[in-house]
Amino acid sequence: MSTHIPTVASATSRRRPLLSRLVPVAVALALVVPSVISPISASASTSAMTATEKSWSYAVFSMMNSERKAHGVAALTQRVTLMTSARRHDLTMARYNKMSHQLPGELSFDRRIEAAGYTPWTYLGENIGWNSDVSCNGVKALESVMYNEKAPNDGHRLNILNRHYANVGIDVYIDSVHHKVWLTEDFGHH
Repeated sequence: MSTHIPTVASATSRRRPLLSRLVPVAVALALVVPSVISPISASASTSAMTATEKSWSYAVFSMMNSERKAHGVAALTQRVTLMTSARRHDLTMARYNKMSHQLPGELSFDRRIEAAGYTPWTYLGENIGWNSDVSCNGVKALESVMYNEKAPNDGHRLNILNRHYANVGIDVYIDSVHHKVWLTEDFGHH
């Protein structure tokens, strides 16, 4: 079975508390988020993760925290709000069968995370990918490729090892229609 490994830059945002100005974190293709953020309704639907998807998600979570530990970086804790945002995004990517940080009609990743209830925030980031190896090894391979990136194309790795992040939401979606497994990792810090 062939394996597809994505080559998409990760997305990151930083909002300085109590300031109206936003500054991008220095990573490949960082996004600058508008300083005025209006209330957003959460219109995206979520379907519950299967036991298999939960198991694979936890395997990636454990792997990520091991990678962070190897570099002396504090472990991340999972947050339901970030997991909700990641799930909504995986479902949207599967619906369009397209990997992107924002798809037609979808909120930008920062607003999507806010709509899921993760607010206020200081730092946000997102890693996404898909693999045609629909297995736990397939999603772990995605995490491994992201972690092993080399500069200057190492935006995923920078998100994984970012000392500013304290929380993560990892979602795995098994897409039986397109025979893929989708992975979204949403990072944040309040």
